[in-house]
Amino acid sequence: MKRNIRKISMIAISSFLLLSGCSEVRAENKHIKDNEKLLNASANAKNSIIVSKSDSIQDEVNKLTLKEKIGQMIIAGFDGTTSINASDLIKNYKLGGFIFFGTNIKSPSQLVNLTNDIKTLNKTNKVPLFISVDQEGGRVNRMPSTVLNTPSARTIGNKNNAKYAFNIGNMISKELSSFGFNTDFSPVLDIQSNPKNTVIGDRSFGSNSSVVSKMGESMMEGIRKGNTIPVIKHFPGHGDTSVDSHLELPIVNKNLSSLKKFELIPFNNAIKNHADMVMVAHILVKKVDSKYPASMSKTVITDLLRKQYGFNGVVITDDMSMGAIGKHYNLGNAAVMSINAGSNIILIGHGKENVRTIYNSLYTAVKNHKISEDTINKSVYKILTLKQKYKLSNNKVSPVNVSNLNKQIKQTIANNNETSNINNSLLMNIATKAKDGKIINAQFNVLNTNIEAIRKKWGKEASSSYVAAAKGTFSTYPKRYVVIGYEKGHKIFELRSFDPHLKELSINDIKYYFGSPSSEYSTSNNEKIITYSIGSNLLKFVFPLKNQNIKLDHYSIYNPEIAKNNMSN
Repeated sequence: MKRNIRKISMIAISSFLLLSGCSEVRAENKHIKDNEKLLNASANAKNSIIVSKSDSIQDEVNKLTLKEKIGQMIIAGFDGTTSINASDLIKNYKLGGFIFFGTNIKSPSQLVNLTNDIKTLNKTNKVPLFISVDQEGGRVNRMPSTVLNTPSARTIGNKNNAKYAFNIGNMISKELSSFGFNTDFSPVLDIQSNPKNTVIGDRSFGSNSSVVSKMGESMMEGIRKGNTIPVIKHFPGHGDTSVDSHLELPIVNKNLSSLKKFELIPFNNAIKNHADMVMVAHILVKKVDSKYPASMSKTVITDLLRKQYGFNGVVITDDMSMGAIGKHYNLGNAAVMSINAGSNIILIGHGKENVRTIYNSLYTAVKNHKISEDTINKSVYKILTLKQKYKLSNNKVSPVNVSNLNKQIKQTIANNNETSNINNSLLMNIATKAKDGKIINAQFNVLNTNIEAIRKKWGKEASSSYVAAAKGTFSTYPKRYVVIGYEKGHKIFELRSFDPHLKELSINDIKYYFGSPSSEYSTSNNEKIITYSIGSNLLKFVFPLKNQNIKLDHYSIYNPEIAKNNMSN
C-alpha cells in the first residue's frame, strides 16, 4: 500500500514537473516568437527606409563637386554679342547662369543665336543655366529695337488694374521665352516715396503701398504663369533713397517699424503669394544694420527676410560690380559676407576678373572654414529646386517671328480697363454661383434639383440625349444657354453654361481669377480642360484649341461622385 502511494506520488510529481516544463517551454517559445516578431519588424523598418523614395534634388546636389556648387551660386554678365566670352566662364566656373544687358543684344536673330549657343556650350555641365535679364518695360528694356516695348511700371500703376498688370507680365514672359530667357529680374516692388529718387523713378508702380503691392503681385503672377522666373526687387525697398546705388551706397534712415508699415508691404504680400526669388539691394538701412548694406547683412537677409517674413526661396544680390559695393568693400570679402548673411546667389554683371575674384574667394572661404559646406549645400539645394520647378533646360529656341510677337504685344497694351472690369464682374458671378452649386443664368442647384422641377419652371427641353460614358442624360435649353445633366433618379449632377459672354474670357483670365487649377489636360477633341474644386463640387472650364488666343467655350459645375466619368464632352 505504501509502495502504491509512493508510486502514485512519484507519478503525480513527474506529471507536475512535466506539465511545468511544458509550460516553461511554451513560455520560452512565446518569448522566442515575440523576439522574432520584433526582429522582423525591425528588419521591415530598415527595409522600408531602404526602399523609401529618395530626394532627387538632394541626389543632384550630392553629384556636384564643391567647385561646381560654388559655380551654381554665381550669375555673371559677359562682354560682346557672341558666346566667345561666355564660353570661358562656362568652362572654368560651371556658372549657375548669365545676365544679359543691352550691350549683348543687337537683333532678334543674333539674340536667339546667342542664347542657343550658350545653352549648347553648357550641355557638358550637369545643371541648366539661369538665362536672365532685366526686362521691366519702360526705360529698362533689353529687347532688340525692332520688338515693341511694354509700358513702364508707372504707366501700369496709373491704370491701377490688376488684370492689366498680369497681362503685361505674361506678355513679357512670352517674349523672353521666345528669345531663350527663363529668368526676369522684375517686377520692381520699390515704392517711389522720394521725389529725388532718379534710379527708381517710373520703374516703381507708384507712391502708394497698396497700388505697388497689387500691381507688383499681379505682374509677378503674369510672368510666372508664362513659365519665366520672376525676381522681386529691391528688398527691403529702394524707393526712399536719393543716391543711385550704381554709383554710391544709398542710406535709408527709417527704422524697422516704419519699413514694415510702408516699404516692406509689397514684399511681404509677394512672399505670401509664393515669390520664387528676391533680389536684395545695396542700401544701408542704418537703424536695422548700421554696419553693412542689406545685400551683406545677416540682420536683413536671415533675420528679417527669412525668419520674420518666412521667405524660403532663392536670395540673390543686386549686381556686386556696382559702385555701392566696389567703392566701399573688397569684392571677394563682400561676396563671402553676403553668403554668410543668407544670400544664395551672387550677381556680378561686369568684368571677367570680378567673376574670378568672387569664385576664388568663395572657394577659399569654404576651404578655410569661413563658409560652412552646409551653407553651400543648402544654397545649391534651393537653386536646383527652383530650376527643376520651372523645368529649365539647355533646349534651343526657334527663330522669332517679330511681326507676330509685336501684334501680341500691341494687343496686350491696348487691352483697356472697361473690358477687364466686365470680365472681372463675369468671373465674380461665376465664382459666387459655383459656391452654391449653380451656374450663371440658372437658379437651380446641383444635387438639390431634379429635371422635373426645371421642366416645370422652364418647360420641356429642346433636345435630350443619353451619354453612356457619363451615365446620365443631357438636356439642352438653347435659349437659356444651359445644358443639364441628370441621372436615372432625375437628380441633377451637372449644370453647364454656354452664355455668349463667356467667349470674352481667356484661359489666363480664368487662371488669374481662380488661381492654379486642380487639373489641366487636353482631350482628343482638341480642347483644353481645367478644373477647380468648389466644396464637394468641381468647376470645369472648356477651351477649344483652334486659335492661338484661347477663349472659353463653356463651363459647368458638377458633382464628381455622381459624374465620375464626365470629364469629356
